[in-house]
Amino acid sequence: MSKIAWGILGCARIAERALIPAIREAANAELAGIAARDERRAREWADRFGIPKSYPDYAALLDDPGIDAVYIPLPNHLHAEWAIRSAEAGKHVLCEKPLALTEGEARAMFGAAKTAGVLLMEAFMYRFHPRFERALEMVRAGEIGEILTFRSAFTFLFTSGREDYRWSPEMGGGALYDVGCYPVSAARTVFGGEPVSVFARARLHPECGIDLATSLLVEFSGGRQALLDCAFDTPFQSSIEIAGTNGRIALPRAFSAKHFDLPIDVVKEEEIKAVPIPASNQYIRMVEHFGEGILRGAPLRYAAEDALGNARLIDAAFRSLRHRRPESLA
Repeated sequence: MSKIAWGILGCARIAERALIPAIREAANAELAGIAARDERRAREWADRFGIPKSYPDYAALLDDPGIDAVYIPLPNHLHAEWAIRSAEAGKHVLCEKPLALTEGEARAMFGAAKTAGVLLMEAFMYRFHPRFERALEMVRAGEIGEILTFRSAFTFLFTSGREDYRWSPEMGGGALYDVGCYPVSAARTVFGGEPVSVFARARLHPECGIDLATSLLVEFSGGRQALLDCAFDTPFQSSIEIAGTNGRIALPRAFSAKHFDLPIDVVKEEEIKAVPIPASNQYIRMVEHFGEGILRGAPLRYAAEDALGNARLIDAAFRSLRHRRPESLA
């Protein structure tokens, strides 16, 4: 096998805008099929994007022995069910973030993947962009000294109609699950370890109850702190700032680099140095990385423990919101 035959479960916007083009352009992948709850819609998407097969439902795609791996962009509350069913069908799984609604769900998903001998990865594409990779190299090399504070925000004005699952607490809606998971992931990645506590405060929607905006104060060992913001009711932000004893690193459009040429800004005393990074398709790089894990047995850069750590921190943040106090993760 020289290329992974991919199937997509669901006609989601992220699949249309990002993953369908990425799978088609990845060197080690081919887009073989798409399924939807509505057979007609799956057929329309197959015709529209030149996908060889469409299926009347998700289970029919999983029954096809010609599909090697699946991408799951379903509403958050369906991730665990269909990742487990995909693994049990012998399919490798790239699942949209957040991987699961709880750490318990995530553990069950990885347990099913391990039993079936397939790979499972949470689809945080930003970590495969050369800019984030280079920023991590700079941090690890000590270019701004010891890292003390991490700040990140991911916000936008969410205007979709009430039929969108993001308005539903039961379906895993709200800002923390939808965009807050990115700063959570980035903070853990930059600090290279697990936090010891989190204190969360939120602004809730008065009718449906989702968190419109959530702020987290996350403490790591040695008094290091991460200040994380996410929101559905604030104009667009997508930023990371890493502060060390000798300077700062700033990433504009940290989670949404897309096709832009964007620098890494390194600030030391009065000097600001812009490190140029050319545009790169982070989705293609993610698909190819996952494919190398399937084809060559290459270790995944971000595997089970990483996704479980994200879920554990988000679980604790929701407990903090309920109890209105810091929650320990130690």
